[in-house]
Amino acid sequence: MNMCDFNSSKINGVSIGGWLVLEPYITPSLFKTAIAISGKNASTVHLNLNNTEVSLTIDDTHKNVSIVDEYTLCEKLGYENAKTILAPHYETWITKDDFKQIAESGFNLVRIPIGYWAWKLNNSLSTYPGNITYKDSYVGEALQLSYLEKAIDWATEYGLKVWVDLHGLPGSQNGFDNSGERILFGELGWLADTKSKALTIKIWNEMFKKYLNGSDTVVGIEIVNEPLAPKINLWDITQSYYEAFDMFKGIQPKDDNTTFVIHDAFQGVGHWNLELNPQYKNVSNQYYNLTGVSYSSQDVLVDHHHYEVFTDYQLLENQYERIMNIINYGQSINKELEYHPAVVGEWSGAITDCAKWLNGLGIGARYDGSYYKNSLFTTTDDMHGVCQSQKEISQWSKDYRISVRQFIEAQLATYESLTQGWIFWNWKTENAPEWDFLKLKEAGLFPSPFNNYTYFNSNGTIDQKFSSSLSKSAYQSSTSRSHSTTKAKNIGSSMKKNIFGNINTQPNNLHSGWKFGLATLLLIISTVLMLL
Repeated sequence: MNMCDFNSSKINGVSIGGWLVLEPYITPSLFKTAIAISGKNASTVHLNLNNTEVSLTIDDTHKNVSIVDEYTLCEKLGYENAKTILAPHYETWITKDDFKQIAESGFNLVRIPIGYWAWKLNNSLSTYPGNITYKDSYVGEALQLSYLEKAIDWATEYGLKVWVDLHGLPGSQNGFDNSGERILFGELGWLADTKSKALTIKIWNEMFKKYLNGSDTVVGIEIVNEPLAPKINLWDITQSYYEAFDMFKGIQPKDDNTTFVIHDAFQGVGHWNLELNPQYKNVSNQYYNLTGVSYSSQDVLVDHHHYEVFTDYQLLENQYERIMNIINYGQSINKELEYHPAVVGEWSGAITDCAKWLNGLGIGARYDGSYYKNSLFTTTDDMHGVCQSQKEISQWSKDYRISVRQFIEAQLATYESLTQGWIFWNWKTENAPEWDFLKLKEAGLFPSPFNNYTYFNSNGTIDQKFSSSLSKSAYQSSTSRSHSTTKAKNIGSSMKKNIFGNINTQPNNLHSGWKFGLATLLLIISTVLMLL
């Protein structure tokens, strides 16, 4: 399947996040183990990892470091100790059997996040390909690359396609813990100096040389996941996209159909229509000269990520508004398709932010107000509700289970019919059910097969009876919604004060919100303030 040949097959994919790039909410036990080890007073710690007895030598060199992400985990434990913990995780969290189940579940593509540090050659010398010296704490030395190769082989065996996703860049491209390094309110390092840029270019070069090989399995390479504008200058991000694309096309053999994938950088749908598009050379020439490059706009795929839980404003929405948001979002992307192919490359079943550590290790949820007890953000409003989605699905209320099923169907039906595909986040977690395909499917909340809708029609349109019941429910709660709008205005003002009042003033001490917290807030503030 060529990712740009969607006439015959759309992308129905799943990400295997939390494997080769750690995320605290996906595998909290791994972080709990690391924190427990780092807190031991003894110089030697004995523990059992996957039925193997190991001994770790602990020192206090980094006693003031708090573990909040993969970078600090490696820094706190030290390289060899971190490697001792991570190696069994890579070996057991995702196996060949997972790929077998992925194929049997009906998916046709697997998105595999990986960090730049996988290409580290020698930790003691801090060397990377191209004789580049770049000091960081990460475990690398091709350990993750060996498992990426296994994953590609497993995918080939089970008829799955692979999208390789560079999820973490030097210095962090967004400050989210899923980039490897949580730096929400400090200066981001990606593209900030010549070293980070040189290393990025070299990693891209290594990826392109390895995976642009005419293979039928690797069908997409995403050069950077979720670069956060305006924390990183949008001009710099755009120019880096052009530079990477020029390199990509220069290396790509004629018989290779791999697609070049860019994330939307949290810009609105349609922002990239004229970029990397040979029909609009006057736009491209502002950033880069592609005169000698033969390409089509269909060679560049735009990856959009969408969640409905990372602002108070979103959490105030009722089910009707939430589902209408999805339908409207899909319709907007549909208009983009005449310029570039586009997919929703991340989405979930979450309707609250209650999963443990979803907003960051040690951070609570906006939904129940605990987020404001251990972060620098404040609010004068009441909590939205009592969290239940962090529990096993069997302990959810019936209404909550129905709402999650409806929300998942809305996204499946909309993205399947109006975009060129979708990729669900995530394949599995330890205890975050709304983000866990396996748990959702087992509970009957994720349709199987994917088009086995209850609330939508086979063509992707909303079922009339369901639509009417949603509208009626929304109308009955109009008084409550009016109050919610007032709350949203207040929250919007509070967000503006907190974000722009604190930005870049707390470089290392902020307990950050996870995945899109800041990005979504920045995008939504202007809309919310219009209500004032």
